[in-house]
Amino acid sequence: MLASVAGQIPETDEQWDELARRAVAEQRAAGRFVPGLGHPVHKTADPRTPVIIAIADREGLRGPHLRLFEAIGRVHAKILGRTLPLNGAGVAGAALADLGLPPELLRGVALLARAAGLLGHIAEELRHPIAPAIYSAIDRNAVYRPAASNNIPEQR
Repeated sequence: MLASVAGQIPETDEQWDELARRAVAEQRAAGRFVPGLGHPVHKTADPRTPVIIAIADREGLRGPHLRLFEAIGRVHAKILGRTLPLNGAGVAGAALADLGLPPELLRGVALLARAAGLLGHIAEELRHPIAPAIYSAIDRNAVYRPAASNNIPEQR
């Protein structure tokens, strides 16, 4: 979505915001969600977002995709009727697009990041296992009750 409009380079924040309003409105009119908005855990702010933006800024790589993504963060609530955080995957995608990675590869980069995170969780579990304790706590404390109606005919 960013690549389709980021070729236009506004000069002011107000112009970026107008471009973002058009992009979000077009997504909504087409019945599509706005990628990079919302997070299942971080409801108000994703802690990764400002870190990635700061790195891009420090390295002089805050380009049109990231600028547009930031503008979407400023304007989307009035169009969508709710405020969602810019998520880490979206800001990373925008920053990587500013580095010149083709948009078709960005999901693959996100997948690699998730795989690396999963490996980190596995390594932590191998060093400090908690799965047996979790299983034991659930097993000791679970109360099993028959379903009120399980739609299974009685055996006679």
